[in-house]
Amino acid sequence: MTAGPGAYAALSGVVFALGVFGLITRSSTWGVLMAIAVMLSAPVIALVGFSQGGSGPTAAGGALALFAVLAIVAIAATGIGLALLVQRRIGSADVDDLVELED
Repeated sequence: MTAGPGAYAALSGVVFALGVFGLITRSSTWGVLMAIAVMLSAPVIALVGFSQGGSGPTAAGGALALFAVLAIVAIAATGIGLALLVQRRIGSADVDDLVELED
């Protein structure tokens, strides 16, 4: 039994929904960053699934997934740097405290 593109699309949708739920419910900066990373991994799952949907796995789908993962890592590194800077500046990792940054 093999998983078709529909199963990968469903898994991608569930992972994205979990990321949105985490983004809405988290109040710490680190939790929000992790939820965004989960949301960004959902299209990679769909991309890999759709690349295997044809006559067999292709190298193009794997290469695109690799570039997508590298982009996610770059975005996460930038987010972590910004979160550390904000945490050092205001002394808190709570997202609600970011409203107080006006200067």
